[in-house]
Amino acid sequence: MIHPSIRGRILFSASNAQSLLCAFRAGIQQSSRNSVVIQKAGYQIPARSSKGRIKLSPAPSSKIPKGSNAIDLLQNRLKKELDNDGWRQKLFERSSPNALRPGDVVRVHFKPNQDSTTIMGTIMGIRRAGLDTSVRIRTEVARLGVEMSIKVYSTSVRTFEFVSRAAKRARRAKLYYLRPDERK
Repeated sequence: MIHPSIRGRILFSASNAQSLLCAFRAGIQQSSRNSVVIQKAGYQIPARSSKGRIKLSPAPSSKIPKGSNAIDLLQNRLKKELDNDGWRQKLFERSSPNALRPGDVVRVHFKPNQDSTTIMGTIMGIRRAGLDTSVRIRTEVARLGVEMSIKVYSTSVRTFEFVSRAAKRARRAKLYYLRPDERK
């Protein structure tokens, strides 16, 4: 049985079940040459080809040099755009003596169009992952613990202001012990 919404618009035989099913799922459009065209994902594919072959165009030439990784090139370009001076990278490098570490107290300034323009708290952990580098900051607001994960290369972050260094170097990478114990 043919669905009522497409009845009268099918130009090929109903015995060809595969074509009927494909046309029903993708939608049917009738072209000016009275051939059925199946539309799917923005492309138009003729239902029947005169030669039985579909013409393929050659692949476009690549601007990426051979032997290089496209994702690495893209990440490096985005890093240059988001961090012209390199201050974000220096602030979170392991080898830098002035790098931020877990336990340090920082104030993060956001651009003015955000809800809260600054947040100050203790760094609980740093996740170093290239462009996805993020910092988890914990603070207390009205005796309620608040944690916020901030992407370092985010366009909404204006600056990271160092407030104070931890009294002792933290012996953990993630300071989850700053959270209160829920069992008590």
